[in-house]
Amino acid sequence: MDAEVFEGGCLCGAIRYRASASPMRGVICHCEMCRRHSGAPALAFVHFPVDAFAWLQGEPSWYRSSVNAERGFCAQCGSTLGMREAVLADRVQVSAGSLDTPDRVRIDDHVWTRSRIAWFDVDDGLPRFATSSTAVPSRAADPE
Repeated sequence: MDAEVFEGGCLCGAIRYRASASPMRGVICHCEMCRRHSGAPALAFVHFPVDAFAWLQGEPSWYRSSVNAERGFCAQCGSTLGMREAVLADRVQVSAGSLDTPDRVRIDDHVWTRSRIAWFDVDDGLPRFATSSTAVPSRAADPE
């Protein structure tokens, strides 16, 4: 059986990517940095194995948002594309909204809920973590 293929990119089409493996996990982050990066009340990320991921056309510009993380975006249209962290070097994190078919991925939990905007509450039954998930050693939103 062929491996699953997931493709996505930015709003203007300058950047395209492909993941040729199933996602490792999906997460909705409520931290202030993700909110500011996306302009949304929370940001959903999907993690793909780094060895099954390729930028097909163009590559994001990267902004160092903290000592521990960089956030990727299209320099032409500003689309939020992903995040990378040294502690999670085995994966590529892309914004779920940049996928061509986001309905095909699952979200596993919510992180940094202590920073959640009070009026934004999703009743999806998924686990919530005040800071990072116990499943992933993310340090992106840790204070310096």
